[in-house]
Amino acid sequence: MKMFPFFVLMAFLENGIRLITGKGILRVNDSIASLSQGVFQECLRIQVRSVEIIMYCYFYEKFRFTTLPWDSPWVWYFCFIFIDFGFYWAHRIAHEIHFIWAIHQNHHSGEDFTLTGALRQAVLQPFTAWFTYWPLALCGIPPPIFLAHLQLGELYMFWIHNEVIHKMGPLEYILNTPSHHRVHHARNPKYIDKNYAGVLIIWDRMFGTFMEEDPTEPVAYGLVHPVESYNPFYVQFHSWYFMFKKMYETPGLKNKILVPLMGPGWEPGKPRLGLISDIPEIKHPVVYYDPKIPFLQKIYVIAHFALVLMFYNELNLRVSILTQFTITCGIIALLVSITSLGILLEGRWFAYLLEMARCLAFLVTERYLLPIHAPSVNMSVHRSTILFTIRLTFLASAGLMALVTLFKAFKRYKSLKQNFFKTYTLSKKYIKAQ
Repeated sequence: MKMFPFFVLMAFLENGIRLITGKGILRVNDSIASLSQGVFQECLRIQVRSVEIIMYCYFYEKFRFTTLPWDSPWVWYFCFIFIDFGFYWAHRIAHEIHFIWAIHQNHHSGEDFTLTGALRQAVLQPFTAWFTYWPLALCGIPPPIFLAHLQLGELYMFWIHNEVIHKMGPLEYILNTPSHHRVHHARNPKYIDKNYAGVLIIWDRMFGTFMEEDPTEPVAYGLVHPVESYNPFYVQFHSWYFMFKKMYETPGLKNKILVPLMGPGWEPGKPRLGLISDIPEIKHPVVYYDPKIPFLQKIYVIAHFALVLMFYNELNLRVSILTQFTITCGIIALLVSITSLGILLEGRWFAYLLEMARCLAFLVTERYLLPIHAPSVNMSVHRSTILFTIRLTFLASAGLMALVTLFKAFKRYKSLKQNFFKTYTLSKKYIKAQ
């Protein structure tokens, strides 16, 4: 979370460059959906700080063969190389084993390739990303060195999610660059399952998974079968439904067991990873999921998502002094909020009713779960003003959603009434004609 101001600054800079170069600014809906997925993953990390570190420390304490010195430059170089090597294989496995892909696919669900898209993370990914790193623990690399390289690698992979940097000259032969990573996020058949690298692209070149970005083949982003939703729960977990559905429909017990263990495109009689010919061809111009909602509704979502980020920051800063019950309630409030805002972005008919219920529920419970209350004694005038503003915002929002819901219900009733009388009149004319 300490890097959040840096992420915001980089996103604004990216927007400025896109505007100058004629690419257009980022879409609000896809950007907020990506940020929501980042909040979703962070909700888990509030409770479980780092599965990778927990498992690494366990193997290091119980099974290491030796202990390498933390102050040796060679240990740091060795750790960098083999963490990156481990990431390559963890990432490749996430694409080649169906049940792990069902987790990882969320990161590829975004249809805009942007810096905010880098934050679209899978909530369960930490549970499957640690197992390629345990050999480093056995070799005796101290956990602080491992943690430092792991975080530096994640920071490096943030900036390569963009379309404003084209090619980087000779560095393209060694490093994973935006061009290489655009290929990885593509759903074009020729680009599928390529460029798994973290920092060094040499692993893809060594193991035959490298593909150069082709200027004659524009990249289309997202999933092979687009998810078409901004509901964070659906985006995170819809692939599990389709995997189990495939298991149910696949004949033979052995084949049913193989479905989650083979590639996502595998079926009986096909290669382990399926057939490239099964992947739909891209039709240009590519039409991305972009439901149209009123401009003021977009402004509303942006404003409330800013409150979500502020609320998350408060919760994260005070997690050590809050009760477990309050933390759990705070996480539930975050998840409900990003879900309701996602449904508003989709323009669903029930979105206003759900948002009104969320705002009212927040007003009723905020005294018990809003971290800004802790500590509640000697609260500064500044914090009191913030708290008053939050309450007023949610009260006004609940009222606004109630009015919109009533207006929509009245319009629907009026439309149904007109259709009824129209049908009645036509029926009457038909009966007379007979």
